[in-house]
Amino acid sequence: MSFTVQKNLGNSVFRFAVGRRREFRSIDHDTELSTGPTGEFVRHRPEIFYSADLRQIHKAEMPKPRSVVTTSFWTTLGEGGMVNYVLLGLGGLFLLLGLAVMASDRPAGAVLFWIILGLAAMAVPLLRTFQKRRSVRLAEERKSRERIERDQRNAEMLATYTSALEQLREDPSDASLARVLAENEKLDLPYAVWADTAIGTVLHVGFSTLAKVGPARAAEVAQLMDRSSDAAGLIAEDAKAVKQALYSTVLWHFIADDRLGEEQLKIVRAIQQGFGLTPEELPVDTSSESQFERLRGVDHRNAPRCNTTVTLGLNEYCMYVAPVRMGEGTERNAVVTNKRFLLEGDKGLEVPVPKVDDIYVDADQHLVSMRAPDLKRPLELRASEPIYLAAMLDLATRLDDRPKSFA
Repeated sequence: MSFTVQKNLGNSVFRFAVGRRREFRSIDHDTELSTGPTGEFVRHRPEIFYSADLRQIHKAEMPKPRSVVTTSFWTTLGEGGMVNYVLLGLGGLFLLLGLAVMASDRPAGAVLFWIILGLAAMAVPLLRTFQKRRSVRLAEERKSRERIERDQRNAEMLATYTSALEQLREDPSDASLARVLAENEKLDLPYAVWADTAIGTVLHVGFSTLAKVGPARAAEVAQLMDRSSDAAGLIAEDAKAVKQALYSTVLWHFIADDRLGEEQLKIVRAIQQGFGLTPEELPVDTSSESQFERLRGVDHRNAPRCNTTVTLGLNEYCMYVAPVRMGEGTERNAVVTNKRFLLEGDKGLEVPVPKVDDIYVDADQHLVSMRAPDLKRPLELRASEPIYLAAMLDLATRLDDRPKSFA
């Protein structure tokens, strides 16, 4: 078996199967990228299994208009203060008094007096409220018209800006950059509405330009990406993140293709230097790269050995020990031997390696997921070296399948 690694790249969610890693010296000197002009994975080794959920460049859309909240009658009535409620209460009281007088066979004049007085008392707050309601309705209609007109103007400007970005993707020239800058300056919309489209455009410009001029001119690619980011209106944080995404994509495609040899490393470093990125700005990528490097040439003939406090059985030896965390639980050591996986201090969690049938790594979350029939649900572990942990689990499953005389 092999295990699967998932990595969220700039324009895709990329997954690939990891088998035995080739020796460093056995990698050829082919300097062709494993990344295409649109950021797609270009497979050079046919035995590599992968999948990629490519993201289309997000089309900027106007946010859904918020409906004008209509003020209710009782809300408007309450805005008149307690006087309105007092008058309504008195009016109702006078009406009841008039009905009581009518029941006592008093003169009709007395009955009418109380009824008219009650209706008058109730009519005053109601008339005032209806007049205010009319003013409120006119104001709401005016706001609605203004909003519709503003949304129409913004929709037209957004469409023009989006069109300018499309032109930039097709032709990253000075004229296209000038048009994008001019249209961006007209925008009167929140950054979140159009930022994803701009980010996708700058990344596309980077991929296509890198494929055209080559990694040796990475500084020129970075300069064009910076100019595109400035013209599109990206904030500095997003402008740097786009360059990090392109660098990560090139690196991870080499890793997935198992082609990260001496010459390919020079290419990766040239892009990193041309983009002005320090190793500290790419901690996840550099950590993953080192884990893959440690796995080169490792197989059943030279399986790693280590010490552990766990009591081992006959012909059992420790291959890897590392701190892990389950959910929000406390950190404890995970132990991988040639026969089982277990957590120190947790006697109830022990998995024989022959029963492990699926190992999955989320490189972004530093998460290892393992499935086995004895587990009610997948076991998820957060580890500082998730790829190496998964590789040791995978190697252990293959060790146990060998004749016992080899164990």
